[in-house]
Parts: sequence; C-alpha cells; structure tokens
Amino acid sequence: MRDFSCFRDAAVSVAAAAGGGGAALDRSLQAATATVYRAALSSRKELLVRVTWTRGVTATAAVAPGATGLAVAVDEASRAFPSAAATTPRRSVMRARSPLFLHKKRGTRFFVTEAGTVVAIYWDTTDAKYPAGSSPEPTRDYYLAIVADAELALLLGGGDAARQVARRFVAAPRRAFLSRREQFRAPPSPTAALSHSTRCRFRDDGAEHEVTVVCRGEDWGSRDGEVAVSIDGKKVVEARRVKWNFRGNRTVLLGDGAVVEVMWDVHDWWFAGGGSRGAQFMVKARAAGGGGTLWMDEEMASKGQPPGGFFLHMQCHRR
Repeated sequence: MRDFSCFRDAAVSVAAAAGGGGAALDRSLQAATATVYRAALSSRKELLVRVTWTRGVTATAAVAPGATGLAVAVDEASRAFPSAAATTPRRSVMRARSPLFLHKKRGTRFFVTEAGTVVAIYWDTTDAKYPAGSSPEPTRDYYLAIVADAELALLLGGGDAARQVARRFVAAPRRAFLSRREQFRAPPSPTAALSHSTRCRFRDDGAEHEVTVVCRGEDWGSRDGEVAVSIDGKKVVEARRVKWNFRGNRTVLLGDGAVVEVMWDVHDWWFAGGGSRGAQFMVKARAAGGGGTLWMDEEMASKGQPPGGFFLHMQCHRR
C-alpha cells in the first residue's frame, strides 16, 4: 500500500468519463445509482447501456414520495466517446445523455439508433424487493432486459420471467461492467457517523467485493474526525485529522489480484457545509496489463477516450 501527498480535482473528471457520459445525478434525490455496461454484439457493434435507479424525497405529479424511478440510455460506444479530432459528432436517436424514463412498472419499449441498431427494452418491477435503507435499486423479483439486433445485450434481475426472456434471445458474445455511481443522503443527525456500503466486481472474472465508506467525528465541520474505507471488512484507508487529510489516494492489492486506487475527497463536506459535491469516495480498478493509473486515465479522458478499468464513485450530500 502506498500513499500520495496530493489529490487533484481531475479525478472527479475521470469518474465522469468512466461513467460513459450522461448528466450528473440530481443532488435533490434521496438516493440514486447509475451503472454503465458495455455489450459487444456478434456484428462487432459495441453498445453502452446506462441504467439509473432513483428515489425521490418529495412527491411529483407522477410519482409518490419515496417511490423509485428507472431510466435507461443506450448508445453506440464509439459515439459515446468521440475522438478529439471529431468536429461534428453525429446525433443518434437515443444517446447516453438522453435517458429513456420508464414510468410504468412493467412494459416494453422499442427504438432504432442512427446506426440502425434495433433496441428493445423489457422490464417488470411490479413485485420488486428493495434492500433496507434508501437504496432505490431492487435486489430480487424483477428484471430489466436490453435486446439489440435480436441479441440479449444485458439482463438484470432474475426469476421465471427473466429466464423466459433469456431463452428467447441469443446472448451477446461479450459484456462488461464499466462503472457504478451511487448518490445518497447523510443521516439526519449532525453528530451521526456517515456509513455506506455497496458491492461490486472490479474485474469481470474477479470476486464480488463489499466496499464500505465511513466519515465520523464529534461534530461535522470540526477539525478532528476520521475518514475510512474498507474492502471486504479490511480497512484500507484510515485518515485521521481531517484538517490535513480531507483528500487522499492509496493503491491497494486485493486478494483476487485486482489492483485498485482508493480516493477520497471530503473537503466540501467537512468545511463547506456539505458543498455542491458533498463527500466523494472513488475506487478505480487498474486495467489489465498494468495500465489504468490515474495520470493515464486523466490523459485518456482529456482526449475523449474511455479510461480502462472499472470505476466506483460514491457521493454523499447532507440532508
């Protein structure tokens, strides 16, 4: 494990680039998750699929307070990450920055991209079960299927209905999990410790890991306190005296051989009353072959290219 003495704001830009495009999550939401997948079809087309689950704080004209929302965006990967030389990018029928909101709990939607890819979205969240807490993403008894040119590009959830959808279509040759962004709100008590856990795989063939982030102190905004990040119950970051350690970065080797960069930035949270960005925690997996270091990813992002390796970005705002 090695430490770095500085942490640049550019890491946040890398997170946005790793997310495959799309607007930032809405801070006013109670909770939200945005996950990006890449699917390679047998025709050699590559698609990026962005699935966003949300839970609102107050009621709207169409949604009850605390109800969950679902949005899906699909785009050809080449247009989602245009080259720096491109001057006038082509506009697709549906882009990652223009998600399709699925307001009903069950249904089917069809559309055709500008490149001619026929996409169908099948979903059913009627009986979905959600985890304890504010997470808007269901854990079972639901399914979301993305079919592109009659190939199953993505299938989330499970159950008999999901298996029936899977039997109807041939699975796409390759699928990859690119990034996950989670947004949540702090506990109502100003003296309570902030703690949040999630699970993800840093490599397609790797084990599933539990990542837990913690902020605690006698009083938010004080000069003392602690920031901690644990992976599979093992503390890999423990930054005390937040006055000096509000940003940082460490490299960690996991048990399954994955090398990840763990980053934190709690400056706005600690010193600016929550700030526009709140508290941020990022875990970046290095790409295969030793690449995927932060400076390489920053350079790739500046050229409009997707950085290598999975990216987990957790962001907390105050209530």
